[in-house]
Amino acid sequence: MNVTQEIKSRLDIVDIVSETVTLRKSGRNYAGFCPFHANSRTPAFFVFPETQTWRCFGACAEGGDVFSFMMKRQGWEVKETLEHLAQLAGVQLQEFTPEEKKRRSHADKLTDLLGAAADYFHQLFLHAPQAEGARRYVYGEPEAASGRALTDATIAAFKLGYALDSWDACRTHFNAQGYTDQELLEVGLLTENEEKGSRYDRFRNRLMIPIRDADGRTVGFGARTLDKDGLPKYLNSPQTLVFDKSHLLFGLDMGKRDIREARQAVIVEGYMDVIQAWQAGFRNVVAQMGTALTEAQLQQLKRYTKRFVLALDADAAGAKATLRSLQVARQTLDRDVEVKFDAFGLVQHEGRLQADIRIVTLPAGEDPDSIIRADPARWPQLVAQAQPVVAYVIGVATQDLDMRDAKAKTAVAQQIIPLIKDIADPIERDHYWQELARALRVDERALRQTRLPDTARPAAPPPAAKSTPKPGNGGTAVLHPSGKQIQGNDLRQAHFLSQCLRQPYLVQQVNDRLAQCGQTAVTEKDFLNPEDRAIMQLLPQWLQTSGIVNHSAVVTIDELWDILDAAPAAPLTTRAQHLLSLSQTPDVEMERLADQLMLSVLDWRLEKTRELVNEVEQYYKEAQIENDAEAVEIYQQLKRELPLVVWQLNKARNAMTAANRRRVADKV
Repeated sequence: MNVTQEIKSRLDIVDIVSETVTLRKSGRNYAGFCPFHANSRTPAFFVFPETQTWRCFGACAEGGDVFSFMMKRQGWEVKETLEHLAQLAGVQLQEFTPEEKKRRSHADKLTDLLGAAADYFHQLFLHAPQAEGARRYVYGEPEAASGRALTDATIAAFKLGYALDSWDACRTHFNAQGYTDQELLEVGLLTENEEKGSRYDRFRNRLMIPIRDADGRTVGFGARTLDKDGLPKYLNSPQTLVFDKSHLLFGLDMGKRDIREARQAVIVEGYMDVIQAWQAGFRNVVAQMGTALTEAQLQQLKRYTKRFVLALDADAAGAKATLRSLQVARQTLDRDVEVKFDAFGLVQHEGRLQADIRIVTLPAGEDPDSIIRADPARWPQLVAQAQPVVAYVIGVATQDLDMRDAKAKTAVAQQIIPLIKDIADPIERDHYWQELARALRVDERALRQTRLPDTARPAAPPPAAKSTPKPGNGGTAVLHPSGKQIQGNDLRQAHFLSQCLRQPYLVQQVNDRLAQCGQTAVTEKDFLNPEDRAIMQLLPQWLQTSGIVNHSAVVTIDELWDILDAAPAAPLTTRAQHLLSLSQTPDVEMERLADQLMLSVLDWRLEKTRELVNEVEQYYKEAQIENDAEAVEIYQQLKRELPLVVWQLNKARNAMTAANRRRVADKV
């Protein structure tokens, strides 16, 4: 996570915009009068908490994230905006060393590769004949043992994919895209047999489930076998520079808004549990992916809620297993182990985080996936039965206890007392002293005087690093109200800038082609990433400094670094280095490259507009339900206008494609 992403994860755009704009609730969103143009009679300015974005549907026709809002509102450059929002978010800005810049740039490149891999596996799932078994498994009927009954919308939202039953298909595909074996090894798409010196695809004949961080970037994969005798059942990406299971929660990027609205996060064990819950409308559910629950994971969730419910399988949270887990140190976090309930560790998390952690045991032989498929109405009923950690442990430990056995009662007390002593709140702590005394049928004073053996209390983990972040809510930065990060657009825009940084005169050539098709020129407003927008603003300055008048002039990259270092935000250098590290387009003539980039611009504008069409339809229905007449009028107008924009973009794309064909035919 870079500094801009960290800032956005800690701030809520509604709070920032509300400082200068009067907003009113409109369905799930907020509406007001646009602060950027005068004489506005209609509240056509909308803020979308789900995506942490804003958009004016009036005269401006602009939108963006919290950075673009502050820059436009205050007339600030990148540096001023970065410093102001960093101070609000409690993020410490610092200059990165050359080594750190190189590391971050490399991490960004690996993330781009994983995003491309998610697209590759998803297309195979949708279209490859070899993926028929994966499609049957995913689309099967609820009553079928192997069928998950997932819908097209769910499959698209999670970008489920398929890895071919091949030792080198993935490797061959990405080698052809310019990625090296070393990069594929670094992200875990390849594995290596050091004894034989051979390299081969890690994932073969598996259903591929992209694992994304809280900002929606693909950082790894969970892969389910499709072979009846395939072992292991799930194969995860290995620990990499960008993938650390102990710091990730599957589904958090999809469920942040719902967790905040429900004021509760439900934590389950499996990918399919989250996917099935999401499809059924229970979207405040995340998974811990086979690791013991860590404080780093809870810290992420605490940005959105302070109430956590652990929905544990009966086998993992049975009475005896629960009590035994109090006697052992926590499992190491980077191993694929069976999830165990570590009550002592959870209470420690609870005390430091000032959170409300509760536990619900699922019926024997069932998991959230099977429960929701069979009867979705049971799920919220089960979640409502969740108990606080200590109350749960007291109930489990004393359920079958022989109250005539004094030694057994002492043993139970010695296991539970450390949990009570670790509770931070004195009133809550006193409550559980009394509850344990009643459960054991002993005097409370005797419990308080009980001596604990040295093994009763596992060694506490080291305290979390001290920090003073400003609490806030995060969101994926996109330039339109969409619930998904547009991975494809991110990649297209990164490729566009990568080529233009190498040959900046391409920008003018692309803009000339766009003008011929009746389309506007590419500007910083086209880009999703704040750093990319700033770099796009600086490209004309680089051209002017270099004295570029045509593509035969020599452009020195040193001049670019001088401009970036002197620019309002030095972190732009790191982003530029990353863009220049992306795989280059194979040698093509300049005219053809400009055509390709122009088509890429049209493609990302089309994708953005189509997403906007879908979102407007959704918000239109919500406004109707809310009887919000003003919002209904605005959305009706957009429903008339946006299809025309799509038609114009398609027309421009078809015209350029036809011109390219004629040019090729003329050469032949």
